[in-house]
Amino acid sequence: MTIQMIKRPNYDSKGFMLEAEVNCMRFIMKQMPSYLNDFIANLENGRKGILHKLASSILRENINDLYKSATDFKVVGSSFVVKNGDRTDISAYLQKATFREDVTYKLMSVKSGVLIFPIKHEYAFQRIETTDTILYIDEHQVTEIKVASELIDVLFEKGPQVETFKKELDNGTANLTLAYMFDDSWRGAIQEEAKALGATSTLDYLGKKSEVSPTLFFEQLILEGHHLHPGAKTKIGLSQSDVFRFSPEFHQSFGVRFVAVDRAFVMTTAQTKRMLEDHFYDEWKQCLEELEEIGLEPNTYDIIPVHEWQFEHVVPDLYEKEIKNGTVRLIKGVMLEAQATSSFRTVHVKNKKAPSLKLAVNSQMTSTVRSISTQTAMNSTLFTIMMTTIMNEEKQLENFVPLNEIAGMAFKSEEELKSRNLTMLLRESIDEKLMDGEVAIAGPALYARSPLSDASILAELVDEFAKVNNIPKRQAAFPFFNEYIEKVIPGYLTLMVKYGIALEGHLQNSIPVFKNGRLSRFFFRDWGGSRIYQARLKQQGIDVSFAPGSVSVTDKVSDMHNKLYYTVFQNHLGEVIRQLVQYSGIKEEEFWKQVKKVCDDTFNKLSDQCEENVAQDRSFLYQSTVMHKSLTKMRLSNKKGDAYCEVSNPLNMTR
Repeated sequence: MTIQMIKRPNYDSKGFMLEAEVNCMRFIMKQMPSYLNDFIANLENGRKGILHKLASSILRENINDLYKSATDFKVVGSSFVVKNGDRTDISAYLQKATFREDVTYKLMSVKSGVLIFPIKHEYAFQRIETTDTILYIDEHQVTEIKVASELIDVLFEKGPQVETFKKELDNGTANLTLAYMFDDSWRGAIQEEAKALGATSTLDYLGKKSEVSPTLFFEQLILEGHHLHPGAKTKIGLSQSDVFRFSPEFHQSFGVRFVAVDRAFVMTTAQTKRMLEDHFYDEWKQCLEELEEIGLEPNTYDIIPVHEWQFEHVVPDLYEKEIKNGTVRLIKGVMLEAQATSSFRTVHVKNKKAPSLKLAVNSQMTSTVRSISTQTAMNSTLFTIMMTTIMNEEKQLENFVPLNEIAGMAFKSEEELKSRNLTMLLRESIDEKLMDGEVAIAGPALYARSPLSDASILAELVDEFAKVNNIPKRQAAFPFFNEYIEKVIPGYLTLMVKYGIALEGHLQNSIPVFKNGRLSRFFFRDWGGSRIYQARLKQQGIDVSFAPGSVSVTDKVSDMHNKLYYTVFQNHLGEVIRQLVQYSGIKEEEFWKQVKKVCDDTFNKLSDQCEENVAQDRSFLYQSTVMHKSLTKMRLSNKKGDAYCEVSNPLNMTR
């Protein structure tokens, strides 16, 4: 087979492949040649997956005013119905291609031609689902946009940020194709097992497979990654072999490794500096024995667990000086078997009821290098103590449960790169907290496709809810959603209104727990992205001395507001509502009315305790427009920090 690869490709060339796709194929041909045809068969799916994430993001964020300046049109019979704009200005372009009658199109002028986006649906917060084929038409030809990086070429001038972003998109495109390839065979195996067991749904299957951890199963079911980010599958710095070995969707086991560090260079929240002893005693003891064997005094060192990829590719070079002078020692004979969760760097220890390990990985995934700051490590137990104090006061939030961080550890260095890459956190195991009949489902798995029914996991949950409550499926979506938000919204709003804590409550940090299709409890995790408006904490008599330079601490109420609104309402509830609209056919507005009702009820209950805060937060939450995080705009800019675009607020309504 001949593979065509060109650095500046003609995207219309027959047989063209991205360089990242070629690298994938080389890996497959060397390591798993039987998968080659499956990879080729999924090329179009992988390309479209990232392309449509990008297209939707560009329109949602109104980059270059493309969304607001677009001309909308539909096809009715042999005629074009133009909703806005001048039909005569675009008719010449429309005659050059064929269009479907059941789709709305957005046409926008770019460079010397026009781009045409087919729109499947538009949801709240200007969230747009593109579909089918995106076209670029100029006076010479009609070109089908095949890959995400080609769309970038059409829209933006060359520049360092643009070229970097294109490489990220190409990388993610190849990784998504690899994931689809493997998923085909994995799903086939699950379906065969389910058939033999007589299981008809994912939950039914897991109930009959006692040796399978449902928690880990759902963590690894998230094939397409972040539902809004065009860089959802980007993993810069990892080879294709690394992607396959360490990414959750490939269900592979690997080893957590260990590094011994001179205690004078260790920062830790553990009082005894032996945090691993309580939870991983065997491995901790083996590490000490290895130090003794090479003539070192074990008590002068602390043991830091390290991701296997980090151990092999980062630690030897980054800490070369420290290894030479004995400050850092690589433990070569000890390994702890683990598998990746949905967050890649947070790993689930295999065959042990033990805490999860969040480990630094010096690789860019989505738009962030996944190392861990010293502040995050050192704030871990401070945040846990604070949350424990608050939750003891807020007894009515008993089903809104923090998944606490037990301890943190970091390498002490003035060099930021070194301080961030020998860093780790211990987080409570949710399996230890589950009651009989409860199933923990990582938030992003709600929109993942079931390996058995092909519906979303959320759809299967609503099916079960309908069956248990003996109501028609379509009618079940509304009471299911009400029970969900009645546990979730009061928790997030109470923490913000009373205590100034805006949790980063997107789906990636959420673990809803279900029993018989009902949300029984809701766990939230990962403190690093929170925003804490300390003035409100002090109003409640809570004073926490977070590590200096902590980005979580803010003196701006807007930082708190924007963090909560984007993550909880736009990312989290927006996606749950989208799934339920598709499931039930109920209008989206009806779900947002219920969200507002629960918000109102929560504000009313809190108004006696902190009336001024309620008034301020209510005004923010119900304003006519809100800021939506601009994930693509941030990748195209060399500015640091978050960027936002203004979108209509579905909670701004007359009741």
